[in-house]
This record gives sequence, structure tokens and C-alpha cells, in this order.
Amino acid sequence: MKNVLRLFLLFALVFVTTRALSAHHGSRISYDLSRKVTVTGDITKYVWANPHVYFLLDVKDDSGNVVSWGAETYAPVIMARSGWTATSLKAGDKVTITVFPSKVNAPRGFLEKMVFPDGKVTDLGNPTE
Repeated sequence: MKNVLRLFLLFALVFVTTRALSAHHGSRISYDLSRKVTVTGDITKYVWANPHVYFLLDVKDDSGNVVSWGAETYAPVIMARSGWTATSLKAGDKVTITVFPSKVNAPRGFLEKMVFPDGKVTDLGNPTE
């Protein structure tokens, strides 16, 4: 009976842990990974912090109105492997980004690719691959 109880507790622990980890990584839930949107704008905020690097940029829409877009990326440790640092972006930098857009049509997305002001390109790919 003790072995059955131990096995049950082990199973419960593994189940709860894997559910919590999958809940944290919400790119499949929050973003439409079947579509991409490309916008160009000026960086207004850059946050190099866990759990994800995040930035905002002002983008002019088709009518000339400024729309604040947000883009989420991976954790800083993963971004560092792609050459990013805490000083990769600063307010005023003009960048072009391609994102997997929000499923609720908000002006935000999960970053796939960025063209930096110096022309350097970072391609992070699809988060499910």
C-alpha cells in the first residue's frame, strides 16, 4: 500500500509541475502563430528582465496616427545567445519587427524577427519549433 501511495504522490507531483510549466509559456495561447505582422517604429521602452524581454515602439498606422506596439521575446538568457544585451535597444531607435500578433487584435505580438537601426537582423523563428 505504501508503494501505491508513493507512486500516486510522484505522479501527482509530476502532473502539477508540468501543468504549471506549460501554463507559463503562453505564446501558443496569446499569439496567433499562423500569422505574422511587420511594423516599423521608434523604440519607447526596452525591458531586459525575467521572465521575458519586452519592448514598446511607436508605429504610425495607415491614417498617420501613432499606435504603441508591444513585443515580447524570450528570457534574457536565451536572447543573449542571439547576441542581445541589456543595451541592445534604446529609446528613439527605429526598428522593423515581425511578430506573431495577439489573438485579440491588440497591437502586440511575440517577436519573430527584428531589423536593428544598423541593419543587423535577428531571426528568432517560431516559438513552437
